[in-house]
Order: sequence, then structure tokens, then C-alpha cells
Amino acid sequence: MLRRLYPDAILADAADAAVLGLNAVSDGRRVVLPAQARRLADQLAARGYEPVPVDLSELRKAGGGPKCCTLEVRP
Repeated sequence: MLRRLYPDAILADAADAAVLGLNAVSDGRRVVLPAQARRLADQLAARGYEPVPVDLSELRKAGGGPKCCTLEVRP
């Protein structure tokens, strides 16, 4: 069903998921993601996004990723 609803979805493989590649954060053009999520970064670049790989290996030891380093401030 998901493939039918989202035929153009970017799919993360197990290796990218294991390094919390899906815990990325984006401003609509740039995507900050773990440096170890290389395949996911390549797929994003192929779709016109600008991957911003960041080494968050120490944060990942505590279970965190790029999205965990953000703070949404709403008026």
C-alpha cells in the first residue's frame, strides 16, 4: 500500500536506518543527516537535495540524531 501511495519515496536501507539516518532534519533544500548514512545521502542528492553529513556518532551512543539537536520555536 505504501509503495502505491508513495511511488517516488526515498527508501533507507537497514545500514542507513541503523545509524539513525531517518532522524534527519531539513529546511526544504538542505538535509542534515548522520555522516554514516551514505546511501541515503546519495539518494537525496540524486533528487536535488543538498545533503549535509554531520558526524554525530557520540550523540548516537545515547540514542540521538540530527533531529534531536533541534528546537522548534513557534510564535
